[in-house]
Amino acid sequence: MIVVGVRGCTIKEDIFKLDLPFQILDGDVVATEKHILHAINQARSKEPITNSFWMEILVRASAQRQISNAIEIIGVKTGEGRNVCIVCPDEDTLKEILKYTGGRIDNSVLDLNLEKLKRIRRVFHIEEEYFKDREDVVKRLCEKISVMEIVK
Repeated sequence: MIVVGVRGCTIKEDIFKLDLPFQILDGDVVATEKHILHAINQARSKEPITNSFWMEILVRASAQRQISNAIEIIGVKTGEGRNVCIVCPDEDTLKEILKYTGGRIDNSVLDLNLEKLKRIRRVFHIEEEYFKDREDVVKRLCEKISVMEIVK
């Protein structure tokens, strides 16, 4: 499984119609590669919420059970200059996706900075008490993903 950050993509509606196995997420609310790897693990090991493994990654990464909410929270929006996280099974699929999106692979898109941390806290409703350092926010988000089955 490949998880990469890509900077400066152009996202058009037709990307969502490609017949390829992948998920593309808003890199500006991805809380490190650990966040996405945890979502992938949960998508593989838990009772599915959706009918598609790739959509399951989106739902899990958003910590939401509703697909529409998941898309709103962490789904990539159309437009130019987007920073994204691409999840796919192999290099060939990644190359095909990059033909459509452009941009350059830059895994620093997945890193946390202060502005991104504030956005993630707001989007995922992570209270100040969990904000001692960057790793605490990632841990709290992974906890939210893990308890999706319990909290309905």
